[in-house]
Amino acid sequence: MKKISAVLMIMFFAASLAYAADDIFSNIDKNIDGKISKKEYLDAVAGTFDKLDKNHDGSLTHDELSHMDKKDSEMLLKETDTDNDGKILKKEFKQAAKKRFSTLDKNKSGYIDKTEWASGRSELYSPFTLFTL
Repeated sequence: MKKISAVLMIMFFAASLAYAADDIFSNIDKNIDGKISKKEYLDAVAGTFDKLDKNHDGSLTHDELSHMDKKDSEMLLKETDTDNDGKILKKEFKQAAKKRFSTLDKNKSGYIDKTEWASGRSELYSPFTLFTL
């Protein structure tokens, strides 16, 4: 369970490269209703994947993650690359994000509210906490 939680936290913070850390919730909450829907969350994750996928081939490799600390990129690959082919496919990235959404949505309402968001961000350590969405 700790491994899955770590992977999901990593995915969230990998998705967080496009926004300032303090404004992540607000930036993902596109309809400004005070909660993040699964669609809003997955849209943010997909956008981040597209930014990271420099050659637009639908996968992330070590080269595309070279801006990260080597240990962090290796951990991301290890934990997210479910078919162990040495790259993260967009579907693998999204799959991990879906799991993370479910983990953050503690009351299973289909939304992440600000309390769940704050709780989820503080529960797990991630090397990606220094990045911004």
